[in-house]
Amino acid sequence: MFICYFMIATAVFCLWFSLFLLDRTTPKNHFLSWIVLLIAPWFWPIVLPLSIKELIVKARSRRHRQNGIPLEEAIIGIRTTELTEHKLI
Repeated sequence: MFICYFMIATAVFCLWFSLFLLDRTTPKNHFLSWIVLLIAPWFWPIVLPLSIKELIVKARSRRHRQNGIPLEEAIIGIRTTELTEHKLI
């Protein structure tokens, strides 16, 4: 059991380390970033789903910003003008 956990933690560390090195927004000499990078893979059953959710939310908001659709409308799927027409707002 521990071997599987360790293998997945190592894979998560390698992936996040490569992404960390490619990230231009975080300085490579930021001490807290390195601490998180070393500790987070050991908690991958908790951290991995949360980070995937964050990436999905960021991708959706970026896509909706590029399309010119307000994020609120994209989330609920109804335009705010439709809500005001039906007197729901």
